[in-house]
Amino acid sequence: MENSFIYQIAKDLKSYHTKVLRVENSDGFLKRKDIIAALKNFGIDVVIGTNLDLRIQYELRNEEEYCVLLSDDNTDFLPDITVNSSAIHWSLDNYFHFLHLPSIKNLDINALNKIFKHEIIIPLNKADTIKLIEKLRSESHAENEDEQENQLVQIIKETVADVPINWNIIARDLGELIKRAIKKGTLNNYAELITEVNEVFQTELEVNYKHIKNSSAVKKPKIVSKVLDYLAFNYLNAKIALIVVDGLAYWQYLLLKERLNVEATEQTIYSWIPSITQLSRQAIFRGANPFVEYKQAPASEKKLWENYWISKGIPKHQIAYFHSESLVENNLNYSKIAVVYKELDDKMHSSDDYKDLYDLTMNWLEKTSLFIDIELLIKNNFKVFMTTDHGNIEAKSWRLLVGKEKLGTNKSGSRSERHIEYTDTWLKDELFHNNPDLVNFVASEENALYFKNNLSFSNKGTLVTHGGAHVLEVLIPFIEIKNHEE
Repeated sequence: MENSFIYQIAKDLKSYHTKVLRVENSDGFLKRKDIIAALKNFGIDVVIGTNLDLRIQYELRNEEEYCVLLSDDNTDFLPDITVNSSAIHWSLDNYFHFLHLPSIKNLDINALNKIFKHEIIIPLNKADTIKLIEKLRSESHAENEDEQENQLVQIIKETVADVPINWNIIARDLGELIKRAIKKGTLNNYAELITEVNEVFQTELEVNYKHIKNSSAVKKPKIVSKVLDYLAFNYLNAKIALIVVDGLAYWQYLLLKERLNVEATEQTIYSWIPSITQLSRQAIFRGANPFVEYKQAPASEKKLWENYWISKGIPKHQIAYFHSESLVENNLNYSKIAVVYKELDDKMHSSDDYKDLYDLTMNWLEKTSLFIDIELLIKNNFKVFMTTDHGNIEAKSWRLLVGKEKLGTNKSGSRSERHIEYTDTWLKDELFHNNPDLVNFVASEENALYFKNNLSFSNKGTLVTHGGAHVLEVLIPFIEIKNHEE
Protein backbone atom coordinates (compact mmCIF):
# COMPACT_ATOMS: atom_id res chain seq x y z
CA MET A 1 0.00 0.00 0.00
CA GLU A 2 1.05 3.60 -0.49
CA ASN A 3 0.47 4.35 3.17
CA SER A 4 2.61 1.82 5.06
CA PHE A 5 4.56 4.69 6.63
CA ILE A 6 1.34 6.25 7.98
CA TYR A 7 0.17 2.81 9.05
CA GLN A 8 3.33 2.38 11.13
CA ILE A 9 2.75 5.76 12.80
CA ALA A 10 -0.83 4.71 13.53
CA LYS A 11 0.30 1.39 15.00
CA ASP A 12 2.79 3.15 17.26
CA LEU A 13 0.22 5.67 18.50
CA LYS A 14 -2.23 2.86 19.16
CA SER A 15 0.33 0.98 21.24
CA TYR A 16 -0.34 3.19 24.28
CA HIS A 17 -2.71 1.97 26.96
CA THR A 18 -5.19 4.83 26.50
CA LYS A 19 -7.12 6.05 23.47
CA VAL A 20 -6.43 9.70 24.30
CA LEU A 21 -2.87 10.97 23.75
CA ARG A 22 -1.43 14.35 24.78
CA VAL A 23 1.26 14.85 22.18
CA GLU A 24 4.09 17.34 21.82
CA ASN A 25 5.49 17.42 18.28
CA SER A 26 8.26 19.99 17.95
CA ASP A 27 8.93 19.38 14.24
CA GLY A 28 5.24 20.08 13.43
CA PHE A 29 4.87 17.05 11.16
CA LEU A 30 1.64 15.85 12.73
CA LYS A 31 0.03 19.25 12.07
CA ARG A 32 0.13 18.72 8.30
CA LYS A 33 -3.41 18.48 6.89
CA ASP A 34 -2.55 15.51 4.69
CA ILE A 35 -1.06 13.63 7.65
CA ILE A 36 -4.12 14.38 9.80
CA ALA A 37 -6.39 13.09 7.00
CA ALA A 38 -4.25 9.96 6.46
CA LEU A 39 -4.22 9.08 10.17
CA LYS A 40 -8.00 9.56 10.26
CA ASN A 41 -8.25 6.64 7.82
CA PHE A 42 -6.68 4.45 10.51
CA GLY A 43 -9.02 5.57 13.27
CA ILE A 44 -6.82 8.30 14.75
CA ASP A 45 -8.30 11.79 15.15
CA VAL A 46 -5.54 14.41 15.41
CA VAL A 47 -6.73 17.70 16.95
CA ILE A 48 -4.91 21.03 16.87
CA GLY A 49 -6.00 24.42 18.14
CA THR A 50 -6.51 26.30 21.37
CA ASN A 51 -6.93 24.62 24.74
CA LEU A 52 -10.67 25.16 24.31
CA ASP A 53 -10.62 23.43 20.91
CA LEU A 54 -8.79 20.47 22.43
CA ARG A 55 -11.22 20.37 25.33
CA ILE A 56 -14.26 20.36 23.06
CA GLN A 57 -12.83 17.60 20.88
CA TYR A 58 -12.00 15.55 23.97
CA GLU A 59 -15.63 15.78 25.11
CA LEU A 60 -17.03 15.00 21.65
CA ARG A 61 -14.53 12.28 20.70
CA ASN A 62 -15.63 9.03 19.12
CA GLU A 63 -14.66 6.37 21.65
CA GLU A 64 -14.03 3.88 18.83
CA GLU A 65 -11.17 6.08 17.61
CA TYR A 66 -7.90 7.30 19.12
CA CYS A 67 -7.78 11.00 19.96
CA VAL A 68 -4.45 12.84 19.63
CA LEU A 69 -4.44 16.25 21.34
CA LEU A 70 -1.51 18.20 19.84
CA SER A 71 -0.10 20.95 22.06
CA ASP A 72 3.14 22.72 22.88
CA ASP A 73 2.92 21.49 26.46
CA ASN A 74 1.46 18.05 27.11
CA THR A 75 1.19 18.79 30.85
CA ASP A 76 -1.10 21.80 30.37
CA PHE A 77 -4.41 19.95 30.66
CA LEU A 78 -7.10 19.67 33.31
CA PRO A 79 -6.85 16.67 35.66
CA ASP A 80 -9.73 14.70 34.13
CA ILE A 81 -7.98 14.65 30.73
CA THR A 82 -4.59 13.92 32.29
CA VAL A 83 -5.91 10.90 34.20
CA ASN A 84 -7.56 9.43 31.10
CA SER A 85 -4.69 9.97 28.66
CA SER A 86 -1.01 9.35 27.98
CA ALA A 87 1.61 12.07 27.43
CA ILE A 88 4.21 11.55 24.71
CA HIS A 89 6.81 13.44 22.68
CA TRP A 90 6.58 12.52 19.00
CA SER A 91 9.23 13.19 16.38
CA LEU A 92 9.79 12.34 12.73
CA ASP A 93 13.36 11.50 13.76
CA ASN A 94 12.04 8.24 15.28
CA TYR A 95 11.35 6.98 11.75
CA PHE A 96 14.15 8.63 9.75
CA HIS A 97 17.00 9.05 12.22
CA PHE A 98 19.69 8.41 9.54
CA LEU A 99 18.40 11.16 7.25
CA HIS A 100 18.55 14.95 7.08
CA LEU A 101 15.07 15.71 8.46
CA PRO A 102 14.63 19.25 7.06
CA SER A 103 15.06 17.78 3.57
CA ILE A 104 12.25 15.23 3.95
CA LYS A 105 9.69 16.59 6.41
CA ASN A 106 7.71 18.43 3.71
CA LEU A 107 7.71 15.60 1.16
CA ASP A 108 4.37 14.16 0.11
CA ILE A 109 3.18 10.94 1.75
CA ASN A 110 4.02 8.71 -1.24
CA ALA A 111 7.62 9.94 -1.27
CA LEU A 112 7.93 9.47 2.50
CA ASN A 113 6.53 5.99 2.14
CA LYS A 114 9.15 5.03 -0.45
CA ILE A 115 11.95 6.38 1.75
CA PHE A 116 10.50 4.60 4.80
CA LYS A 117 10.59 1.26 3.00
CA HIS A 118 14.16 1.84 1.75
CA GLU A 119 16.70 0.29 4.11
CA ILE A 120 19.27 2.87 5.29
CA ILE A 121 22.11 1.63 7.44
CA ILE A 122 24.43 4.65 7.59
CA PRO A 123 23.70 8.32 8.36
CA LEU A 124 23.19 10.56 5.31
CA ASN A 125 23.91 14.26 5.20
CA LYS A 126 21.72 16.81 3.42
CA ALA A 127 23.29 16.25 -0.01
CA ASP A 128 23.09 12.46 0.23
CA THR A 129 19.51 12.63 1.51
CA ILE A 130 18.49 14.73 -1.50
CA LYS A 131 20.27 12.28 -3.83
CA LEU A 132 18.32 9.40 -2.26
CA ILE A 133 15.03 11.26 -2.75
CA GLU A 134 15.82 11.88 -6.42
CA LYS A 135 16.89 8.26 -6.93
CA LEU A 136 13.69 6.86 -5.46
CA ARG A 137 11.57 9.28 -7.48
CA SER A 138 13.24 8.16 -10.69
CA GLU A 139 12.48 4.50 -9.99
CA SER A 140 9.21 2.78 -10.77
CA HIS A 141 6.35 3.91 -8.57
CA ALA A 142 4.53 0.62 -8.93
CA GLU A 143 4.25 -1.37 -5.73
CA ASN A 144 3.75 -5.10 -5.71
CA GLU A 145 0.04 -5.92 -5.73
CA ASP A 146 0.50 -8.83 -3.37
CA GLU A 147 2.26 -6.57 -0.85
CA GLN A 148 -0.62 -4.11 -0.97
CA GLU A 149 -3.18 -6.84 -0.40
CA ASN A 150 -1.15 -8.46 2.36
CA GLN A 151 -1.05 -5.19 4.23
CA LEU A 152 -4.81 -4.75 3.86
CA VAL A 153 -5.25 -8.24 5.35
CA GLN A 154 -2.91 -7.32 8.22
CA ILE A 155 -4.82 -4.12 8.97
CA ILE A 156 -8.17 -5.92 8.90
CA LYS A 157 -6.97 -8.69 11.23
CA GLU A 158 -5.41 -6.26 13.68
CA THR A 159 -8.47 -4.00 13.68
CA VAL A 160 -10.86 -6.93 14.27
CA ALA A 161 -8.73 -7.85 17.29
CA ASP A 162 -8.92 -4.31 18.72
CA VAL A 163 -11.32 -3.32 21.53
CA PRO A 164 -13.61 -1.69 20.65
CA ILE A 165 -13.47 -2.55 16.96
CA ASN A 166 -13.40 0.37 14.54
CA TRP A 167 -15.85 -0.89 11.94
CA ASN A 168 -15.22 2.15 9.76
CA ILE A 169 -11.69 0.86 9.10
CA ILE A 170 -12.99 -2.68 8.56
CA ALA A 171 -15.62 -1.56 6.05
CA ARG A 172 -13.19 0.58 4.07
CA ASP A 173 -10.25 -1.85 3.98
CA LEU A 174 -12.39 -4.93 3.41
CA GLY A 175 -14.06 -3.03 0.57
CA GLU A 176 -10.65 -2.12 -0.88
CA LEU A 177 -9.47 -5.72 -0.62
CA ILE A 178 -12.62 -7.05 -2.30
CA LYS A 179 -12.41 -4.42 -5.05
CA ARG A 180 -8.82 -5.40 -5.85
CA ALA A 181 -9.49 -9.13 -5.60
CA ILE A 182 -12.52 -9.06 -7.90
CA LYS A 183 -10.49 -7.24 -10.54
CA LYS A 184 -7.66 -9.80 -10.26
CA GLY A 185 -9.96 -12.82 -9.99
CA THR A 186 -8.56 -13.77 -6.58
CA LEU A 187 -11.59 -13.17 -4.35
CA ASN A 188 -11.69 -16.82 -3.26
CA ASN A 189 -8.29 -16.31 -1.61
CA TYR A 190 -9.99 -14.11 0.98
CA ALA A 191 -13.19 -16.10 1.57
CA GLU A 192 -11.94 -17.34 4.94
CA LEU A 193 -10.97 -13.84 6.08
CA ILE A 194 -14.38 -12.44 5.07
CA THR A 195 -16.06 -15.26 6.99
CA GLU A 196 -13.95 -14.55 10.08
CA VAL A 197 -14.77 -10.84 9.96
CA ASN A 198 -18.47 -11.59 9.53
CA GLU A 199 -18.51 -13.97 12.50
CA VAL A 200 -17.06 -11.23 14.70
CA PHE A 201 -19.59 -8.80 13.23
CA GLN A 202 -22.50 -11.08 14.13
CA THR A 203 -21.30 -11.03 17.74
CA GLU A 204 -21.12 -7.24 17.48
CA LEU A 205 -24.74 -7.14 16.31
CA GLU A 206 -25.91 -9.35 19.17
CA VAL A 207 -24.28 -7.03 21.69
CA ASN A 208 -24.70 -3.57 20.19
CA TYR A 209 -27.31 -3.45 17.41
CA LYS A 210 -30.17 -2.56 19.74
CA HIS A 211 -28.08 0.31 21.13
CA ILE A 212 -27.18 1.46 17.60
CA LYS A 213 -30.88 1.65 16.67
CA ASN A 214 -31.41 3.96 19.66
CA SER A 215 -28.20 5.97 19.30
CA SER A 216 -27.92 9.75 19.17
CA ALA A 217 -27.50 11.35 15.74
CA VAL A 218 -26.01 14.62 16.96
CA LYS A 219 -22.37 13.87 16.05
CA LYS A 220 -22.99 11.31 13.31
CA PRO A 221 -25.68 8.86 12.26
CA LYS A 222 -24.84 5.28 13.16
CA ILE A 223 -27.73 3.73 11.24
CA VAL A 224 -29.90 4.66 8.27
CA SER A 225 -32.88 5.56 10.46
CA LYS A 226 -30.82 8.39 12.03
CA VAL A 227 -29.59 10.07 8.82
CA LEU A 228 -32.38 12.64 8.68
CA ASP A 229 -32.08 13.46 12.38
CA TYR A 230 -28.37 14.13 11.84
CA LEU A 231 -29.09 16.42 8.90
CA ALA A 232 -31.89 18.22 10.72
CA PHE A 233 -29.89 18.79 13.88
CA ASN A 234 -26.78 20.08 12.14
CA TYR A 235 -28.04 21.62 8.87
CA LEU A 236 -31.71 22.51 9.32
CA ASN A 237 -31.30 25.99 7.85
CA ALA A 238 -28.96 24.95 5.04
CA LYS A 239 -29.72 23.74 1.54
CA ILE A 240 -29.39 19.95 1.77
CA ALA A 241 -29.26 17.28 -0.94
CA LEU A 242 -29.39 13.62 0.11
CA ILE A 243 -28.29 11.18 -2.59
CA VAL A 244 -29.26 7.51 -2.10
CA VAL A 245 -27.61 5.01 -4.45
CA ASP A 246 -29.65 1.85 -4.07
CA GLY A 247 -27.63 -1.28 -3.28
CA LEU A 248 -24.17 0.35 -3.17
CA ALA A 249 -21.72 -1.99 -1.42
CA TYR A 250 -18.65 -0.40 0.11
CA TRP A 251 -16.34 -1.85 -2.56
CA GLN A 252 -18.55 -0.29 -5.23
CA TYR A 253 -18.40 3.07 -3.47
CA LEU A 254 -14.59 2.87 -3.68
CA LEU A 255 -14.91 2.46 -7.46
CA LEU A 256 -17.25 5.44 -7.51
CA LYS A 257 -14.87 7.44 -5.34
CA GLU A 258 -12.10 7.09 -7.93
CA ARG A 259 -14.22 9.26 -10.24
CA LEU A 260 -15.59 11.60 -7.59
CA ASN A 261 -13.55 14.71 -8.21
CA VAL A 262 -14.45 16.42 -4.93
CA GLU A 263 -13.29 16.30 -1.33
CA ALA A 264 -15.43 14.02 0.81
CA THR A 265 -15.69 12.97 4.44
CA GLU A 266 -16.38 9.25 4.77
CA GLN A 267 -18.19 7.50 7.59
CA THR A 268 -19.67 4.06 7.95
CA ILE A 269 -23.24 3.45 9.09
CA TYR A 270 -25.50 0.42 9.48
CA SER A 271 -28.29 -0.52 7.14
CA TRP A 272 -31.51 -1.65 8.74
CA ILE A 273 -31.56 -5.37 9.51
CA PRO A 274 -32.83 -7.35 7.67
CA SER A 275 -31.25 -5.39 4.84
CA ILE A 276 -34.24 -5.34 2.48
CA THR A 277 -35.15 -2.18 0.59
CA GLN A 278 -38.64 -1.68 1.97
CA LEU A 279 -37.26 -1.58 5.51
CA SER A 280 -33.85 0.02 5.12
CA ARG A 281 -34.67 2.67 2.53
CA GLN A 282 -37.93 3.35 4.28
CA ALA A 283 -35.91 3.97 7.46
CA ILE A 284 -33.82 6.57 5.62
CA PHE A 285 -36.80 8.57 4.37
CA ARG A 286 -38.98 8.08 7.42
CA GLY A 287 -36.15 9.24 9.67
CA ALA A 288 -37.22 6.62 12.18
CA ASN A 289 -37.68 2.90 12.66
CA PRO A 290 -39.47 1.39 9.63
CA PHE A 291 -42.98 -0.08 9.62
CA VAL A 292 -43.32 -3.72 8.55
CA GLU A 293 -46.57 -3.11 6.64
CA TYR A 294 -45.05 -0.33 4.49
CA LYS A 295 -45.31 -0.76 0.70
CA GLN A 296 -42.16 0.27 -1.14
CA ALA A 297 -42.67 2.79 -3.96
CA PRO A 298 -41.19 6.14 -5.07
CA ALA A 299 -44.46 7.87 -4.17
CA SER A 300 -44.25 6.43 -0.65
CA GLU A 301 -40.66 7.65 -0.23
CA LYS A 302 -41.57 11.09 -1.53
CA LYS A 303 -44.35 11.33 1.06
CA LEU A 304 -42.04 10.22 3.89
CA TRP A 305 -39.37 12.74 2.85
CA GLU A 306 -41.89 15.57 2.71
CA ASN A 307 -43.52 14.65 6.02
CA TYR A 308 -40.21 14.56 7.86
CA TRP A 309 -39.12 18.03 6.78
CA ILE A 310 -42.58 19.52 7.19
CA SER A 311 -42.45 18.28 10.79
CA LYS A 312 -39.24 20.32 11.17
CA GLY A 313 -40.91 23.50 9.93
CA ILE A 314 -39.80 23.39 6.28
CA PRO A 315 -42.57 24.50 3.85
CA LYS A 316 -43.67 21.78 1.41
CA HIS A 317 -42.80 23.88 -1.64
CA GLN A 318 -39.14 23.86 -0.52
CA ILE A 319 -38.96 20.05 -0.48
CA ALA A 320 -38.30 17.88 -3.55
CA TYR A 321 -37.79 14.19 -4.30
CA PHE A 322 -36.30 12.80 -7.54
CA HIS A 323 -36.23 9.12 -8.49
CA SER A 324 -34.01 7.75 -11.30
CA GLU A 325 -33.90 11.00 -13.22
CA SER A 326 -31.21 13.55 -14.00
CA LEU A 327 -31.37 16.90 -12.26
CA VAL A 328 -32.03 20.09 -14.21
CA GLU A 329 -30.40 23.34 -13.13
CA ASN A 330 -33.55 25.45 -13.37
CA ASN A 331 -35.43 22.95 -11.22
CA LEU A 332 -33.37 23.22 -8.03
CA ASN A 333 -35.20 26.02 -6.25
CA TYR A 334 -35.59 23.98 -3.07
CA SER A 335 -34.17 23.76 0.41
CA LYS A 336 -34.27 19.97 0.87
CA ILE A 337 -33.70 17.62 -2.07
CA ALA A 338 -33.57 13.81 -2.16
CA VAL A 339 -32.27 11.93 -5.21
CA VAL A 340 -32.55 8.13 -5.57
CA TYR A 341 -30.48 6.19 -8.12
CA LYS A 342 -31.91 2.72 -8.57
CA GLU A 343 -30.04 1.37 -11.61
CA LEU A 344 -27.14 -0.16 -9.65
CA ASP A 345 -29.50 -2.29 -7.55
CA ASP A 346 -31.11 -3.62 -10.75
CA LYS A 347 -27.66 -4.55 -12.06
CA MET A 348 -26.89 -6.27 -8.77
CA HIS A 349 -29.99 -8.47 -8.98
CA SER A 350 -29.07 -9.49 -12.54
CA SER A 351 -25.53 -10.57 -11.57
CA ASP A 352 -24.46 -14.17 -11.05
CA ASP A 353 -21.33 -13.23 -9.12
CA TYR A 354 -19.16 -10.29 -8.07
CA LYS A 355 -17.22 -10.36 -11.36
CA ASP A 356 -20.48 -9.74 -13.22
CA LEU A 357 -21.40 -6.95 -10.80
CA TYR A 358 -17.93 -5.39 -11.06
CA ASP A 359 -18.25 -5.12 -14.83
CA LEU A 360 -21.82 -3.80 -14.60
CA THR A 361 -20.76 -1.27 -11.96
CA MET A 362 -17.98 0.04 -14.20
CA ASN A 363 -20.51 0.34 -17.02
CA TRP A 364 -22.93 2.21 -14.76
CA LEU A 365 -20.20 4.61 -13.66
CA GLU A 366 -19.62 5.52 -17.30
CA LYS A 367 -23.28 6.29 -17.97
CA THR A 368 -24.79 7.58 -14.73
CA SER A 369 -25.75 11.24 -14.31
CA LEU A 370 -24.61 11.05 -10.65
CA PHE A 371 -21.36 12.99 -11.11
CA ILE A 372 -22.95 15.75 -13.17
CA ASP A 373 -25.78 15.98 -10.64
CA ILE A 374 -23.32 16.35 -7.75
CA GLU A 375 -21.50 19.16 -9.55
CA LEU A 376 -24.82 20.85 -10.21
CA LEU A 377 -25.88 20.60 -6.57
CA ILE A 378 -22.57 22.00 -5.34
CA LYS A 379 -22.79 24.81 -7.89
CA ASN A 380 -26.20 25.69 -6.44
CA ASN A 381 -24.76 25.79 -2.88
CA PHE A 382 -26.27 22.57 -1.57
CA LYS A 383 -24.59 20.60 1.18
CA VAL A 384 -24.46 17.18 -0.47
CA PHE A 385 -24.64 13.85 1.36
CA MET A 386 -24.56 10.40 -0.19
CA THR A 387 -25.46 7.00 1.22
CA THR A 388 -27.26 3.78 0.33
CA ASP A 389 -29.95 1.57 1.83
CA HIS A 390 -27.88 -1.63 1.91
CA GLY A 391 -24.82 -3.33 0.48
CA ASN A 392 -24.77 -6.71 -1.23
CA ILE A 393 -23.14 -10.11 -1.04
CA GLU A 394 -22.04 -12.85 -3.40
CA ALA A 395 -24.15 -15.60 -1.85
CA LYS A 396 -24.08 -19.37 -2.20
CA SER A 397 -26.94 -21.84 -2.24
CA TRP A 398 -28.35 -23.39 0.92
CA ARG A 399 -31.18 -24.78 -1.18
CA LEU A 400 -34.38 -23.63 -2.79
CA LEU A 401 -37.51 -23.76 -0.68
CA VAL A 402 -39.81 -26.49 -1.96
CA GLY A 403 -43.43 -27.51 -1.63
CA LYS A 404 -45.19 -26.31 1.51
CA GLU A 405 -42.02 -24.44 2.59
CA LYS A 406 -42.87 -21.73 0.05
CA LEU A 407 -46.40 -21.31 1.32
CA GLY A 408 -47.01 -17.77 2.60
CA THR A 409 -43.47 -16.49 1.94
CA ASN A 410 -44.39 -13.57 -0.31
CA LYS A 411 -45.76 -11.37 2.45
CA SER A 412 -43.00 -8.73 2.30
CA GLY A 413 -42.68 -8.64 -1.48
CA SER A 414 -38.89 -8.64 -1.11
CA ARG A 415 -36.77 -9.56 -4.12
CA SER A 416 -34.13 -10.96 -1.79
CA GLU A 417 -33.31 -14.64 -1.64
CA ARG A 418 -31.68 -14.20 1.76
CA HIS A 419 -34.83 -13.02 3.52
CA ILE A 420 -38.33 -14.50 3.72
CA GLU A 421 -41.34 -13.47 5.74
CA TYR A 422 -44.14 -15.93 6.42
CA THR A 423 -47.76 -14.94 6.80
CA ASP A 424 -48.15 -17.31 9.78
CA THR A 425 -45.84 -18.26 12.63
CA TRP A 426 -46.54 -21.96 12.32
CA LEU A 427 -45.09 -22.00 8.79
CA LYS A 428 -41.82 -20.55 10.04
CA ASP A 429 -41.75 -22.93 13.01
CA GLU A 430 -42.31 -25.91 10.72
CA LEU A 431 -39.38 -24.88 8.52
CA PHE A 432 -37.10 -24.79 11.56
CA HIS A 433 -38.47 -28.09 12.84
CA ASN A 434 -37.72 -29.84 9.55
CA ASN A 435 -34.35 -28.11 9.08
CA PRO A 436 -32.71 -27.76 12.53
CA ASP A 437 -29.37 -26.76 10.96
CA LEU A 438 -30.92 -23.42 9.95
CA VAL A 439 -30.74 -22.29 13.58
CA ASN A 440 -26.95 -21.93 13.25
CA PHE A 441 -26.96 -19.40 10.43
CA VAL A 442 -30.41 -17.79 10.24
CA ALA A 443 -31.81 -15.02 12.43
CA SER A 444 -35.51 -14.93 13.21
CA GLU A 445 -37.69 -11.90 13.99
CA GLU A 446 -41.42 -12.50 14.37
CA ASN A 447 -42.35 -14.28 11.11
CA ALA A 448 -39.25 -13.20 9.18
CA LEU A 449 -36.05 -15.18 8.57
CA TYR A 450 -32.78 -13.92 7.15
CA PHE A 451 -29.29 -15.33 6.75
CA LYS A 452 -26.36 -14.16 8.87
CA ASN A 453 -23.71 -15.88 6.75
CA ASN A 454 -23.35 -16.04 2.94
CA LEU A 455 -26.09 -18.57 2.14
CA SER A 456 -29.34 -18.04 0.25
CA PHE A 457 -32.70 -19.68 -0.38
CA SER A 458 -31.64 -20.49 -3.94
CA ASN A 459 -30.47 -23.35 -6.10
CA LYS A 460 -27.94 -21.18 -7.94
CA GLY A 461 -24.23 -21.84 -7.42
CA THR A 462 -23.70 -18.16 -6.71
CA LEU A 463 -25.83 -15.03 -6.96
CA VAL A 464 -25.54 -11.45 -5.81
CA THR A 465 -28.28 -10.22 -3.53
CA HIS A 466 -29.00 -8.69 -0.12
CA GLY A 467 -31.54 -8.96 2.68
CA GLY A 468 -29.50 -10.62 5.42
CA ALA A 469 -27.22 -9.41 8.20
CA HIS A 470 -23.80 -10.11 6.66
CA VAL A 471 -21.15 -7.46 7.27
CA LEU A 472 -21.01 -6.74 3.51
CA GLU A 473 -24.74 -6.02 3.43
CA VAL A 474 -24.96 -4.02 6.64
CA LEU A 475 -21.88 -1.74 6.80
CA ILE A 476 -22.46 0.98 4.23
CA PRO A 477 -20.92 4.38 3.37
CA PHE A 478 -22.28 7.74 4.53
CA ILE A 479 -20.47 10.48 2.63
CA GLU A 480 -20.43 14.24 3.10
CA ILE A 481 -19.27 15.88 -0.11
CA LYS A 482 -17.48 19.13 0.58
CA ASN A 483 -18.41 22.38 -1.11
CA HIS A 484 -15.37 24.01 -2.77
CA GLU A 485 -15.57 26.87 -0.28
CA GLU A 486 -15.56 24.63 2.81
